[in-house]
Amino acid sequence: MLIVTKKLIEQLKVKDEFAFEQVYYEYSNLVYYICYSITKDKNASEDLTQDTFLKLLTSLDSYTETGKFKQYVMMIARNLSKNYVTRVANKKPIYSDEEIYNVKEYSNNNLLIYDIKNYLTELQTEIVILKIVHKLKFRVIAEYLNIPASKVQSEYYTAIKILRKELI
Repeated sequence: MLIVTKKLIEQLKVKDEFAFEQVYYEYSNLVYYICYSITKDKNASEDLTQDTFLKLLTSLDSYTETGKFKQYVMMIARNLSKNYVTRVANKKPIYSDEEIYNVKEYSNNNLLIYDIKNYLTELQTEIVILKIVHKLKFRVIAEYLNIPASKVQSEYYTAIKILRKELI
C-alpha cells in the first residue's frame, strides 16, 4: 500500500519517473475499474486509464493536500469517463451485454466477478468489487457512489449473505 506524502507529491510535480511508476502501480487497477464501470467499453477504459494519469500529472498544482489523494485520482477517472460517455452517447451504443463486467484481470480475485454478477444487483456487484478487490473503505465507496455509507454497508452485507448461500 502506497503512502502518499508531500514528498511524493513534490516528486510527481517535477515529473519524477519513479514516483509516477509507484502511483501508477498502486492505482491503475482501480482507475481502470472506475472507467470501465462507467463506460462499459474495454478499449475506452484502457485509454481513459492512461488519460487519467496524464491529467493527474498536469493537474497536480490544483491538488490540495487536505484532500485524500486516492479520492482525487478516483474523481479524475470518474469525470473523464463521464465526459467520454457524454461525447459518444449519440454515436453508438455504449456497451453490449457480453462486454458487461469484462473487467481486466490484474489478479485472481477478479475471476469471481464473472460469477457474482449473476446473483447480485448492479449496485451490490459494484460495492463488493470496490470493497474486496480494490480494498476501499465503506466511507470511500459511499463518497464515490454518492450514497450514504449505511446504504453501502447494508448492500455489502446483503450481497455477502447472498453469495454465501449461492456459491458455498
